[in-house]
Amino acid sequence: MDTIIKLDIPADAKYLSVLGAAVSAFAELAGDSTIAYAVQLAVHEICANIIDHAYGAYNPDNRIDIRLTLNEAQLAAKIVDNGRVFNPQTLLETTWEMQAAENGSSYRLTHINEPRLEQERGRGIYLVYQLMDSVIYTPQNDRNLWQLTRNLFVE
Repeated sequence: MDTIIKLDIPADAKYLSVLGAAVSAFAELAGDSTIAYAVQLAVHEICANIIDHAYGAYNPDNRIDIRLTLNEAQLAAKIVDNGRVFNPQTLLETTWEMQAAENGSSYRLTHINEPRLEQERGRGIYLVYQLMDSVIYTPQNDRNLWQLTRNLFVE
């Protein structure tokens, strides 16, 4: 059976600590503090990117919706915003597998090179890729959907 929580936060960096505490507490239900921390950090990073890149300037109407799902096999996060669409193919040194989706195309991150030391930005998506088992981005008509999945058991 799935356990689900939904969070709706303002797209403002000052709320990231509140988000982190909620995600961490929920993820701890998986029984593995390492996985809990990984999921918390990945969700935090995607939300920080949404605030910085999808929305840019602060607007009190900008929101981020997060749905966390836990079952015996995995811990998953769906993160939705209404900001600018992200084009994954513009990220250098990444490989995205395009897949047909209900409302267009989805992009599964299948590879990303380790950032160079002199690189000032671009470490976030690398970190998310390292922490999660699956990273999927789906641009839709008026929103962006990120799906992050972490398997609980390695076979």
